[in-house]
Amino acid sequence: MNERIYQTEYAGRAVRYRFLTPGARAWFGPWAYRVDCEDYDVFVTPERLQLARDLLQQDLQRRGLPDPGYSDQYVEFRTQTELTSHPLIRCGCCFFHAVAFLWRGRAWLLSGPSGVGKSTQYLNWQRLHPDEITVICGDMPVLERRADGSIWAHPSPWNGKERLGSHRSPSAPLGGLVILEQGTENTIVPTGAHEAIPSLFRQFILSPDTEQEILDLTSLMDALLRAVPVWKLTNRGDDDSTELLRQTLKGGSHDPL
Repeated sequence: MNERIYQTEYAGRAVRYRFLTPGARAWFGPWAYRVDCEDYDVFVTPERLQLARDLLQQDLQRRGLPDPGYSDQYVEFRTQTELTSHPLIRCGCCFFHAVAFLWRGRAWLLSGPSGVGKSTQYLNWQRLHPDEITVICGDMPVLERRADGSIWAHPSPWNGKERLGSHRSPSAPLGGLVILEQGTENTIVPTGAHEAIPSLFRQFILSPDTEQEILDLTSLMDALLRAVPVWKLTNRGDDDSTELLRQTLKGGSHDPL
């Protein structure tokens, strides 16, 4: 065998990787283990690696942030999320940009673009009520659509710069989803499908390549909106906003769409 192939499981589905750069596997930590085979599902080509670096630099420039000089290994690791979603979407699974945590036997998602306070809300809650919640994944959990229509959230190696989560983190059925945005006041309201769909669609880590992938992704999002309530939280990132979030989820009065 000429290549070293490593395997990782997401929601019970095996995905095999061939790595381009030395040390890229280390970003997976205990998630990836060597397998004795030659077939693989995911490989970041040199061209794809350069494209990913260019896009990353453009995003930093757009946000007015300096380029920290990401290593090739790190850029490869970031790029593998989207590539991994292609084999997963065939099984009704996909990575989703959110902080996922376990509370009262259910998984809850805090979603939205980078910088709106997802990690802040989780860390506030953890500090204010340390015995209540357990992290599932701090950045890109795997969402799974099951045959009974339920949506489950699972951990992944992509757990954010705060490293919230591990391969030992729990999985759980989804209880609800909160779309975050920053604001000068703290407000939370239930949101309808017409408003939620554009925001949620951008948070799935997948650019469909085929009509079937579009259909599979649409089915997953439709199941998500039917299974759980969705709220929009405008927040200042302070303790009051977190208490408002907690009390709203505790009430859980909004019906699924």
